[in-house]
Amino acid sequence: MPRINLETIKNKITSKKAIIALAVLAMIAAALASGIILQKEKPVEKPVPSISAGCDRVLWKGTELELTASARNIDNPLFNWTVDGKYAGSDRKLMQKLDIGEHRIGLDAAFDSMIITANQTTIMIDSAEGIALHDYAASKNQWGFQTRYNGRNFGVKGVMISIDSSPHSEVNDCGSISTKPLFAGEHTWSAMFQGSVIASGKFSVKEVSELKIASIDIAPGYTAGDTVSGKIVLRNTGSTSITGFDIETLAVNNNFAWMGDAAKREYLDHYTSDIKPGETYEIQVSMTIPEKVSGIRPSGRYTITISPLLNGQKQDTKVVYTEVK
Repeated sequence: MPRINLETIKNKITSKKAIIALAVLAMIAAALASGIILQKEKPVEKPVPSISAGCDRVLWKGTELELTASARNIDNPLFNWTVDGKYAGSDRKLMQKLDIGEHRIGLDAAFDSMIITANQTTIMIDSAEGIALHDYAASKNQWGFQTRYNGRNFGVKGVMISIDSSPHSEVNDCGSISTKPLFAGEHTWSAMFQGSVIASGKFSVKEVSELKIASIDIAPGYTAGDTVSGKIVLRNTGSTSITGFDIETLAVNNNFAWMGDAAKREYLDHYTSDIKPGETYEIQVSMTIPEKVSGIRPSGRYTITISPLLNGQKQDTKVVYTEVK
């Protein structure tokens, strides 16, 4: 029978452990190098300062140009306006009368030993030639319009839009406007400028049934025995009337989430309504929190998930949190 050398076996085992340890260390080193285990904290990026002189505009002859400087992430900027390269003022607001033609407006802002610049173009006209409109679907129940001049987006002051023979509404300073929420179907539009129709057309809104949660009002905390007074606001973001819907609510006490379904409460409520496109519907929530449930105080941090349903189809979901002490 061969003689067993225990010392040799011990050395081999020790050697094997050392090899495994070295392999593990190598893996850890590789992970560290690739950032899997230890990631450097990303430096907090400072907000980028910016300024704006407003949208490019087209004005009818004799109309006074009015621009307001805006600044972001800048404290106490010092403004400086130029018109066609000439100094025009240092107030936040610029008011200027210009000759017919194209003018370049410059805006400088000085702060913290820095100067940044923004530019704007204003064109003065005496003819509607070159003015056009781009129309598009702004949402599932709204149509949008954007004024253009010689093929470029410009805010053409004074352009008025009418939908389905309704009273005209003026585009904003940047030349855009959206309709109020509309029903599905075909609609007509026309645009006027300086008393004359400059464009017209038709568009079709697709039939869409959609109900979204606009807001949920609930306090961040309550005490057992309190009366909860909350509110859910829904909005019809589709193009058809909503005559009925359901609200699915799931409340989970996170302190007892490990208990599974015992920590959950689910509700399904039906509502009859007549919500037209764009309209909102408020659901008032009022209930008293029991001081004890099966002899246990219902304290804990609650996650409440609310979903509106149309014809059994979930339309939206929002989660809110509250705490019961």
